[in-house]
Amino acid sequence: MAKRRISIKEITKIEGHANLSVELEDDKIRRVIFGVHEGSRYFEAFMKGKNYMYIHELAGKVCGICTVAHELASIKAVENALEIEVPENVERIREMMLISSHIQSHILHLYFLALPDYVNAESAIEMAERDYDLVKKAFRIKEATNYMTALLGGREVQPCTLVPGGFSKRITKDVIERYIKKMKEIYPLLVETAELFSSLEYPHFERKSDYVSLYDGKSIPLYNGKIKTLHMEFEGEEYEKHFEEYVVNYSSAKRSLVGGRDYMVGALARLNINPYLREEAKDIALSYSIKFPSDRVAWINVAQAIENVHYAIEAMEIADNVKEYEPMHISPKNIDGEGISAIEAPRGLLIHHYKFKNGKCTYANIITPTAMNTENIERNLEEYLKDIAGESDEVIKKEAEKIIRAYDPCISCSVHVIRTK
Repeated sequence: MAKRRISIKEITKIEGHANLSVELEDDKIRRVIFGVHEGSRYFEAFMKGKNYMYIHELAGKVCGICTVAHELASIKAVENALEIEVPENVERIREMMLISSHIQSHILHLYFLALPDYVNAESAIEMAERDYDLVKKAFRIKEATNYMTALLGGREVQPCTLVPGGFSKRITKDVIERYIKKMKEIYPLLVETAELFSSLEYPHFERKSDYVSLYDGKSIPLYNGKIKTLHMEFEGEEYEKHFEEYVVNYSSAKRSLVGGRDYMVGALARLNINPYLREEAKDIALSYSIKFPSDRVAWINVAQAIENVHYAIEAMEIADNVKEYEPMHISPKNIDGEGISAIEAPRGLLIHHYKFKNGKCTYANIITPTAMNTENIERNLEEYLKDIAGESDEVIKKEAEKIIRAYDPCISCSVHVIRTK
């Protein structure tokens, strides 16, 4: 019996540190191990004892890419725990900030991490040597979305204007108009990006998985909604009844099942669960014979590019209807309580859960998209590699990395405290 082992000790063009090991026997896959070897970061542990006013600022430090999503999920959970009423106008402005950060994250992934795989380039640096304007376009979009986030959040990374119940800064009509103007400037570039990524040749591998995202029955929600899978629908507050977190001995990241099944979160899951794409985005997809729902794993890339167009339109419409915001002092009705929030980060569903006593955190649990996706990544890799097990080691490595990178894993987000009994 011919045995071989294929190893990628450090998967590149992802955020954080992960590895892959593939064991074969007579060109048949025996085992696939997707391991995370990032050091545990213990956010849930050092949040304990901290005042509710500062929890969201700590949460934002989980990651430098997903910082807006973590801060918003965190502050929403705090507000739910302490019964702090949030005006609808505040929620709409927060959605605008979430959308600009969403697009920024997708552009970073699509152009700088995923695209080199499909144009036979080692990196974006090599791509720029061949097509300077292409890479310049990516930087233009990223710069604009950073600017929009800073308009509302005070900083491009790690927003500093969020406070329980609202914002710490005045958001004027001029700020809102500048946001709209900048989104209008990049909208044609987002359309071009969607067309580019819809035209690429992706691995044809498909596997039926469960998909999980927010759902409201009328849009593709990022900030409010129930949690929906292909098999059930429930409130975010009920997540513990349905999600099972666990660990494996070769990874420092928690994993997760829903209803006993592995599942996918992220852009493809959002479009599979929510059939509400704006017509402009839907037309681009259909012109390239792309339809959702789809089980084609590598189409996560396409879904990100398509939903960028969708959310840009959504953001401009939201901005057209928001009002100026004046900061105000808001005191919580209670200083004891328990709160849970579920929102959509760029990479998928994000859950924050806190308990407070006398205004101080006594319990914290954060379930991140990459922690949810890790089991799905491993199972999809095992199925896909069965189809190409007879290929060379280099082909298997390259194809495996395409699937892994499609998920846009944020490894730092996935590694938190591990509870043992």
